[in-house]
Amino acid sequence: GLQTVPRALQTVAVEPAPGEELQPLRGAAGAIAKNMNASVSIPLATSQRIIPVKVIEENRQLINHHRGLLGKGKISYTHIIGWAVVKAVQANPSLNHAFTENNGEPCRILRKEINPGIAVDVAAKGGGRSLMVPNVKNAGSLDFARYAAAFDDLVNRARTGKLATADFQGTTVSLTNPGTVGTMASMPRLMVGQGAIIAVGAMDYPAEYRGVTQEVRSMLGISKVMSVTCTYDHRVIQGAESGAFL
Repeated sequence: GLQTVPRALQTVAVEPAPGEELQPLRGAAGAIAKNMNASVSIPLATSQRIIPVKVIEENRQLINHHRGLLGKGKISYTHIIGWAVVKAVQANPSLNHAFTENNGEPCRILRKEINPGIAVDVAAKGGGRSLMVPNVKNAGSLDFARYAAAFDDLVNRARTGKLATADFQGTTVSLTNPGTVGTMASMPRLMVGQGAIIAVGAMDYPAEYRGVTQEVRSMLGISKVMSVTCTYDHRVIQGAESGAFL
């Protein structure tokens, strides 16, 4: 039969020093730990591009001006980037594939629906942070307005503790945006059963131009950029496919 979960990985036990305490990882924290252990079984590769963001900024301003006239909430950069991921996967469907084994034979899972997982950073009980990655179901069949509504619903329910198990099931490709906390580039871990995870960094001017005046940047045509990485399962996705997706 199909095998999608790798064999248990040995974990090296670290003995606490005198005076140190052990805090069990339960709930979401425990699930993250188990998923990270399992992700070690995936042979990963990463592609990266630096992308100008001027068009994204302008489109977001236009969209939000229109939504403001209609009394609707604002669209974030992550909304637009997530929509771009869906469209890019439609043009490069191999990014939506996954690896499995059937009676010991390596196989590719060909998925017809795109279920993008959206990483949501939420406050954990007792302090700290927790990362939840629910997915938008069959996002390729939605128009932008319905996609944005489904996106907002996931984020709201993640932050109010109302997500269900089904919200996490069937993720085919994930998006994480560490740029919201200032990270310039990231190469995240890929979960078992997914083909790729996309990470976007902070939007800013190239470092060598941040100290010059806006007039100089305008004269040189320097715009803000962001780093986009695609970390993928190299068993079913190749570098050329990742590059074409980016």
